[in-house]
Amino acid sequence: NLDRPVQFLKGVGPKRAEALVALGITTARDLLYHTPRRYDDASTVQPIGTLQVGMDATVVGRVRSKGIIPTRKGLRIFQAVLQDETGMITVAWPGQPWLDRKIREGDTLLVTGPVRFFHGRQLQPREHTLLARGGDEAGREGTIFVTYPASEEVPQWVLRGVFEKNLDALLGWADEDEWMGAGELETLGLPKLSRALSLLHRPAAIADARVGRLRLAYDELFFLQVVQAQA
Repeated sequence: NLDRPVQFLKGVGPKRAEALVALGITTARDLLYHTPRRYDDASTVQPIGTLQVGMDATVVGRVRSKGIIPTRKGLRIFQAVLQDETGMITVAWPGQPWLDRKIREGDTLLVTGPVRFFHGRQLQPREHTLLARGGDEAGREGTIFVTYPASEEVPQWVLRGVFEKNLDALLGWADEDEWMGAGELETLGLPKLSRALSLLHRPAAIADARVGRLRLAYDELFFLQVVQAQA
């Protein structure tokens, strides 16, 4: 099952499969082991209505409006107004007008950066993640926001959608790769491989992801030693 070409998974197809090659994903196994690069705990996400100038904040909101603002010095600023249930704030990306083609009204964004005063409160992101496109609420599942290595051809929201459609099946097939018995796992204090991958993709807490990474790190080190011993 894990050897099947990724194009035959739900929500992929030939065109998207071709774009996934740039991320090193050609099979179902590659997708399963395409682990997140970042986790954000929803408990640390601040309500937009509570933000004050001078704070360094992480917020999640829906794009209410957007556009490009030119300046007298020729700099073009992409701005979006984010809204959650507590209020709205302007988010500005100086010198990044191309984001106007990537971010749409209705998208759900996770944004991190300082809050400054410029014609009102304004957040200037160090990093942002498109959690969901349009009215899709997939980005708000659980208490941990998961961010994957993505690309322009396969943006974050697309990857999240592919995982949402296929992760249950992928985790069910993960036992194909299990090479340790229950006794060995208990002795080493490591989770079963399928459990480790579940903790990486669907952690209930940041600590869960660390446990999952520990199992994969052990496997990588073990097989590296095997290869070196055979050299």
